[in-house]
Amino acid sequence: MSDSLFIAPIHIAVISGSTRKQRLSHRAALFLKEHLSAKNYFISLIDLSEFQLPVFEETIDKIDTPNETVLHLYQTLKAADAFVFVSPEYNGSYTAALKNMVDHLPTSTFYRKPIGVVSVTTGSLGGMRGAVQMQNLVTALSGYPLPQMLLVSQVNKKFDDEGRLLDLSFERNIELFIDELLWLTQSLAHTKSCSVTG
Repeated sequence: MSDSLFIAPIHIAVISGSTRKQRLSHRAALFLKEHLSAKNYFISLIDLSEFQLPVFEETIDKIDTPNETVLHLYQTLKAADAFVFVSPEYNGSYTAALKNMVDHLPTSTFYRKPIGVVSVTTGSLGGMRGAVQMQNLVTALSGYPLPQMLLVSQVNKKFDDEGRLLDLSFERNIELFIDELLWLTQSLAHTKSCSVTG
């Protein structure tokens, strides 16, 4: 499907959900940001370690004087057409930082937007339990969960510190995930543009 069908370029926000020092999951987020940018999509990389969000007390739309950091995050994510949640698997789930972020924002931020999940581990299973929990989160946010999850096992052997792919055999998994994400994002964008012009 041609991007020329759409009024504006597709905007995808890649959210790096770990704030832990020496995190390895950020490598996958860096790779996805560069890889999608090379396909001429507008990509925002949201690194939660840089935002230092306060512990959740109330959603931003219900606060008279919202925290500026949260407001900036909200404005960036509200403008996105799709999201990629990247998180290591912690104790069978995703990070508290990712949950804290989405709790700050109204569900309208994610409403009817495609969201792909990427679960990352240093082990051999790729964080399936964490990925499933993220899929449940996407549903709760009224987003459209991408059925194709990207499970990154042995991440230290898949990507280097700069997010460059080390294991070329893993490229097929990545492309399958990205193709599905872009297809769903473009299809929804086309549907929305038709409803506006029609």
